[in-house]
Amino acid sequence: MALKMERKWYMKNVDLNLLTVRLGDFFKERDFEVIGEKTPTNYQVLAKNSSSFRLLGFVNVTIEGKPDDFVIKLELCEKKKRYSRYGSLLLNMFGGGYFLAREAESDEAWMKLEKEFWQYVETLIFNLTNTAKSSNNNT
Repeated sequence: MALKMERKWYMKNVDLNLLTVRLGDFFKERDFEVIGEKTPTNYQVLAKNSSSFRLLGFVNVTIEGKPDDFVIKLELCEKKKRYSRYGSLLLNMFGGGYFLAREAESDEAWMKLEKEFWQYVETLIFNLTNTAKSSNNNT
């Protein structure tokens, strides 16, 4: 299961490589292990193992498009299956309370991280507007 959200920006002329680096910094400041890369079709930031945000999985941020028209996708890719679908009575009989508590902690951490992330992105996009070098300055 993955929890995903995306937002789109137009007419901002943002340096997408710099945006990727700054998004990596966002996660590093929150104690994540971060890998950032450019693929042939997009930019990607993977973040995992934060002591501050105890998530059941890793965070995948994808930036697709061009400096003037791009999408940022934020996704929590869960490593473990959710136990809550088995029913709390069954889980409690077998000591599953720990797993339910861990899921609730992860969900709460994800909501907090998601809110901080999008607030950071809004400010970042504002500050990075018109940072991309134009390829059609032939005057």
